Amino acid sequence: VWRSTTFGSIVEPTINLVAFGFGFGALVASVQGIPYVQYIGTGVVASAVLFSSVFAGMFDTYVKRFYMKTYDGILATPVDVPELFLAEAAWIAVKSGIYGCAPLLVCVELVRDAVFGWDLPAGLGHVLALGVFAAVMGVLAVRVLRRRLID
Repeated sequence: VWRSTTFGSIVEPTINLVAFGFGFGALVASVQGIPYVQYIGTGVVASAVLFSSVFAGMFDTYVKRFYMKTYDGILATPVDVPELFLAEAAWIAVKSGIYGCAPLLVCVELVRDAVFGWDLPAGLGHVLALGVFAAVMGVLAVRVLRRRLID
């Protein structure tokens, strides 16, 4: 289900960064001598990684174990529990790292422009790239959801 969860895990922190950059960031210049956008950006990146890993580690593994019986099927093959654990942990780490990169990239570029002044060509390119990404991920999420619900 990584395709359907990727959309929200990348778009939500990005929206938070833009909202705080445009909204509250316009009212607060700095926090403890650090520009507000940089101050809040680090927290958004950290929370994106934390929430994506905690959700996958707790809820997804529970569903795979209890309802989907995925682990029973895997353990019926020549895979043992430590290998299964390492595979799940590695997958969660990779996803969390990727999800943390999206707000980090947006924080170098779009939010800084929103606070310190727009570089219009570069800013439009970044907004366009995010829009294309959101559209592609949305189409993929709908396709996967349709396949899971209807087929």
